[in-house]
Parts: sequence; C-alpha cells; structure tokens
Amino acid sequence: MTAVSLVREAGKRILHRSYRYQVGYIHSREWFPDVLNARSLLGEGVEIGTQRGYYSEVLLSKGRGAKLYSIDPWHEFCSDNYVDVANALQRVHDEHYESTVRKLERFGTRSTILRKTSAEAARQFDNGQLDFAYVDGQHHYEAVKEDLALWHAKIRPGGVLAGHDYLDGVIPEGQFGVKSAVDEFARARGLKLTVSREAAWKSWFLFL
Repeated sequence: MTAVSLVREAGKRILHRSYRYQVGYIHSREWFPDVLNARSLLGEGVEIGTQRGYYSEVLLSKGRGAKLYSIDPWHEFCSDNYVDVANALQRVHDEHYESTVRKLERFGTRSTILRKTSAEAARQFDNGQLDFAYVDGQHHYEAVKEDLALWHAKIRPGGVLAGHDYLDGVIPEGQFGVKSAVDEFARARGLKLTVSREAAWKSWFLFL
C-alpha cells in the first residue's frame, strides 16, 4: 500500500469512527468498547450474564476501563420457569465458571468475577457507581424488566445501559422478551434507543 493510500485509509477510519459515535451507529457489540473509550467511560462496568466469559474478554481486551465485574450465578434453574438453551445442567455451569476464571485471570485486578444472581450482585453497588452495565442474563420479559430496574440507578449520568439479544418470541434457543422490556423502559423514561446492525442477536444501547 502506497503512502497516499495509507493516508486515505486512515482518514476513512477516523471519519467512520466519528460518524458512528455522533449519530449512534454501532455495527455490532464488538464496537461497544470503542464507544466507551471514545466517551471517556473508563471507570467501572458490569456484564450481567457472563456464561463462558467471551464478551467479558472482549470488553476487557478492547476497553480501557479500570474494572469490569463479570456477574453470573452459574446455576441451573427450574426449566419450567426459565426456558433457554443457556439453562444447562449444573455440571456444565461449573465447567463454564472454571473456564471463565481461566480466561479472565490475565486481566488481573481489572477483572472481578461475581458468582451471584443479578439481584444479589446489584446490592453491592452504589447508585451512580458504574459507567455502564451490559445485560445478557435471562431473556424472558420479566427477567429483563427486573434487570433494567436493578441496574439503571447504578449507572452515572452520561453512562450507558446496554444489553444483548434484542428480540421477542419463542424460538429454538428459548423464550425472549428483551425487545418489549427494553422498548417500554426507554419509552417510559424518554431515552433514545440505539440498536446494533447485526443480522441477528442484536444489542441495544441506552445513553443516559
């Protein structure tokens, strides 16, 4: 690549980043750490629903935040109440927990794993303590509604409340009511909702 081509390509990247931050364009949740960096949201954040630790690793690798709390009970629930492929046997949850510990240990003190439910973990955070919360726990309507209520107050003004799997319906992966819960929450508080551009399993973002 020539010097001129390099300059042009760098200009395109700068313009692209500027565009997506100004108008709320987020192609995928992989860009979320870049958004946090650009907005100087470099304090503490949480991921609710860590499972295998993949997205916690993304947030810690690409983000420059001081601390990420990865929250998950890693616990098997009654299948009558929680219909989801993530509701695995207890031995599978234990394996996921151990794998997550190994995956995130390289981040040292920037990473803290809390083996707790969302409600249990929320009690240990002060209102306004967090720069962001990314919700990816149980996906049925009542659970998402509860998570939104639990974590909204924990985020400081200018922070971000976000999450995964912006959809409704009963599909092979389980019962989902994320879209309805998020839409109602945003509408009731007059918050602008941004949705990522993936073909499936979109993320949602509320800038507070």
